[in-house]
Amino acid sequence: MAKKYSCKNCGAELYFDPKSGKLHCDYCGSDYDPSEYDWKPDEGATDQTIPQAGAEGAAGAADAGDAKATDDSVSTDDLVVYKCPNCGAEVITSKKTVATTCVYCNRAITLEGNVQGDFRPDYVLPFERERSEVVAAYQKLCKKSILTPRLFTRESQTAKIKGMYVPYWLFSFEGRAMLNVRAENIRTFVRGDEEITEVSRYMIDEEGEAQFDRIPTDAMKEMDNTMMDSIEPFDFSKLKPFNPAYLAGFYTQRWDDDQPANEPRAKARAKEQLSAEVMSHVGPYGTKVIQSEQYQWSDQKVEQVMIPVWMMYTEYKGKKYVFGMNGQTGKMMGEIPKDPMRILKIALGTFLGTQVLFMLIRLLEVLL
Repeated sequence: MAKKYSCKNCGAELYFDPKSGKLHCDYCGSDYDPSEYDWKPDEGATDQTIPQAGAEGAAGAADAGDAKATDDSVSTDDLVVYKCPNCGAEVITSKKTVATTCVYCNRAITLEGNVQGDFRPDYVLPFERERSEVVAAYQKLCKKSILTPRLFTRESQTAKIKGMYVPYWLFSFEGRAMLNVRAENIRTFVRGDEEITEVSRYMIDEEGEAQFDRIPTDAMKEMDNTMMDSIEPFDFSKLKPFNPAYLAGFYTQRWDDDQPANEPRAKARAKEQLSAEVMSHVGPYGTKVIQSEQYQWSDQKVEQVMIPVWMMYTEYKGKKYVFGMNGQTGKMMGEIPKDPMRILKIALGTFLGTQVLFMLIRLLEVLL
């Protein structure tokens, strides 16, 4: 069922506070560790439990096989309707949503049923950056250029910045590389009246191995992989055992890009690092070219985690622009467009302002 977290002191709704790392009550100021709110992930959904969505964020609803709609939940294709536990309004969201916000009372809703079974995360990386920090960083970015379109500097624009937990797969494994490398040294020297070029070629077999821990790959098809990679790294030493209480106040989506689909991405990243490391031991040759390569992977471990990201989508002149920030470190990504017409508009405004000022001065001279 849809769930909210209530203050044990005054009963008001709680939201996760990135600054304190606790669930915070805006009414009486009480703080609670998320672990104080029990969650039993091994218990299946009951007739009182429907796919759940979370606070300002929403993590995906369960597939038809995970939990059946009850009187409080009505499914239509990829949409599902949940009854808000605060005002009773019906909230429509996707089946992939785990956390969301009621459009009527603006209160947080967590849909715990959607984070059970095969789709239950192992860990969550809590938000550490507050919304005010994100807004300030975004405004600073916009002010870097006078060509930034006015649309991007309006208050209504910063209101679109939302905190969300993005599902990720973390891959750990041991890798072994076996490379066959063609190396070449070229030496030019003068002997008598002749300039001689000497070319020495070698075929070298080199091997190496390395342990890779928690290589991240985002698990949402609609997310641009290059964009998400650009806000790394994340400090995974701060991972917490998953508890839906961390989602309170944030949007959350359940993954729709499974582990097998992401495994090649993780191994491609590992392969690049491992290959570079092995090549560094080949020797000081002028040129080194890999002729053939083989990789072996073993002791693989995969973890499901929810990672914090601040996001904003804007459409401008038919193109979509994305601004994002790592919710843990504050590293930013995204592009703010430039409008060359802004210079003309500013110049025209300055000219008209100057003309009005001159007219007022002349009028005063006549009156006096």
